[in-house]
Amino acid sequence: MTRPGATASRRARLTRRGRVLLAVAGAVLLSGCSLLPVGEDPSTDPSDQATTTQSALRKGTLLPEGTAAVDVAAGESVQVSLPEGSLGVGDYWGVVSVGDPAIVEADVAIGEKVFGVEPASGSTQAPGGTQQFAVEIHGLTAGESTVRVLYCTRTREVEEDCDQGHGTLEAPVEPVEISVRVA
Repeated sequence: MTRPGATASRRARLTRRGRVLLAVAGAVLLSGCSLLPVGEDPSTDPSDQATTTQSALRKGTLLPEGTAAVDVAAGESVQVSLPEGSLGVGDYWGVVSVGDPAIVEADVAIGEKVFGVEPASGSTQAPGGTQQFAVEIHGLTAGESTVRVLYCTRTREVEEDCDQGHGTLEAPVEPVEISVRVA
């Protein structure tokens, strides 16, 4: 035989436990919202790289870091390696100027968009890990031009005199200037 108040007290305990579990579940869900990708290009956001599907290895010419002069044919692309960095801590490289945009186009390639870099998989690329960076130069028409690339931290809006003090590279990081000849 049960006590008359036992059922009510048991119901109250279960209700309290339910509220506590609901509060904990809500806190976990809300804290997970800060992990959602916020970047402009989802394929370059580090939290998204662990969930991307396997894609083919990009093939092309990847020149070593420190290359200062490039020859490229019109209609072709070449990449110059930049120091590795971590998007998760705010490292970012960006093209700040192209001498003659009628002769050459340039943009920064990150991660698996870099020639010869294996596509990331859930088992090989942890969110916040380092990524390979390279400047991709595409020849448009015959002529000579220059490309200037800068390293900045905590921004995707790369510009002269940007903050370099909060990334994985030791500041100051010199700009990369590449002379380009398109044949």
